[in-house]
Amino acid sequence: MSTIEQRRAYRFPTDLEADCRMSGQAWSARLHNISTSGCMMACPEGGLPEGSMMRLRIRGLQVIDAEIVWRHRGHAGLRFMQPLQTNSLEHLGYHLPDGARPCLAGSHEPAGLNAALVKRMATGNGVPVPASPRA
Repeated sequence: MSTIEQRRAYRFPTDLEADCRMSGQAWSARLHNISTSGCMMACPEGGLPEGSMMRLRIRGLQVIDAEIVWRHRGHAGLRFMQPLQTNSLEHLGYHLPDGARPCLAGSHEPAGLNAALVKRMATGNGVPVPASPRA
């Protein structure tokens, strides 16, 4: 599967809280979207260096190992080391719409974010909105 195909995974807008661990530190973070291949979460400025590994625990799911693949203005994109199964997202109450694609793996690079989201984050106009599904 190409990188472009991987980026087409449906992202569910969310307001889930995750318990996070990295390098012996623990904290809670708010997720803004989630897919089978990763998530976007709020993160402290200056923290969470790109390329770092961390662990997430989301209520109702197993512990998830993830890599921080980008950071921008208080947000971070994480790639899950093992993709979530679609039924894990369904357990959280998220169901893929007809024609939406679960993703088995993928990267979370800023270039792949919805252009409106990047613009809003760069200008500070409002709360980030998750990228819309792509066909």
